Amino acid sequence: MTTPPAFDPIAAGTSMLALPRTSILTDSQRDGAACPWCSELLAPDDRVDLGVRPGPFGIPIHPWACPGCVTAQARLAYAQHGRYCVRCQKDPTRCGVRRLWRRLALETRPAGGERT
Repeated sequence: MTTPPAFDPIAAGTSMLALPRTSILTDSQRDGAACPWCSELLAPDDRVDLGVRPGPFGIPIHPWACPGCVTAQARLAYAQHGRYCVRCQKDPTRCGVRRLWRRLALETRPAGGERT
């Protein structure tokens, strides 16, 4: 029997982050050379994989982002999630999605702990 792969909060969380409309992203943003939120060119050793996503005309895209933007987007999703989640409205400590957003925001903070 094989064991399931270890849970990766970054991969799980980043795949749920909403991107800007793919039709307005540049080619560099769609293929991972630039951040889809701030358009900053990305260094290979300092970027976060956002996973393969559906793109325009049915062609998949594979965006990457800077850690600061991922942290900011995760914090925003964390803050907004409780407004529409029934589980959060009853008991926010029991919501796995809310915990995932928080963990993603913490684990993608830029080095040095700067706040974004």
